[in-house]
Amino acid sequence: MSKLIRITFTLGVLLFTNLMFAQTDTSQEPSGIQYVNQVKSLDDLFDKFHGHLIYVDYWGSWCGSCLEEFKKDPELNTFFKTNNIIRLYIALEKTEKDSALILQSMEKWRKLVEKNDLEGYNYYVQLRSEFFRAITEKIMKGKLSLPRYSIINENGEIIDRDAKRPSNVKGLMKQLSAYIKK
Repeated sequence: MSKLIRITFTLGVLLFTNLMFAQTDTSQEPSGIQYVNQVKSLDDLFDKFHGHLIYVDYWGSWCGSCLEEFKKDPELNTFFKTNNIIRLYIALEKTEKDSALILQSMEKWRKLVEKNDLEGYNYYVQLRSEFFRAITEKIMKGKLSLPRYSIINENGEIIDRDAKRPSNVKGLMKQLSAYIKK
């Protein structure tokens, strides 16, 4: 019985946390950082941006290489804006069972998003969740590997599971240009 109470409590905390941290897709902070509400699946997340080309950055606060890729490049930022490409950052964070640790993890994620000025849409996922399993199956072929980038077309279909890194500015712009509808 105590296990059922713990699960119920944890689910309640997650719901509360979601309400506390999640904002609607239309809310935007002055810097251009936006947070995505909870969604049921990876497909639902991609459907939120139907009609747009999406560049997805899968990262973790514990991944040094991921954090290095956050360096800004004005030419790349202009390219994304000019071509109306959605930048979607999906943070894959350690699974926490304790509600206080979940809140700490989400706060750490939020601070990193703000510190690195991750303009675009930001989403938080705990490792070992169903959502995480879908990412590893559909994007990473069953094995977690970060940093990872993918390109999603206007219909929400994965068209490149292994896109170029942002640090490869020219290569990434060339790769994305191939998918931009004129």
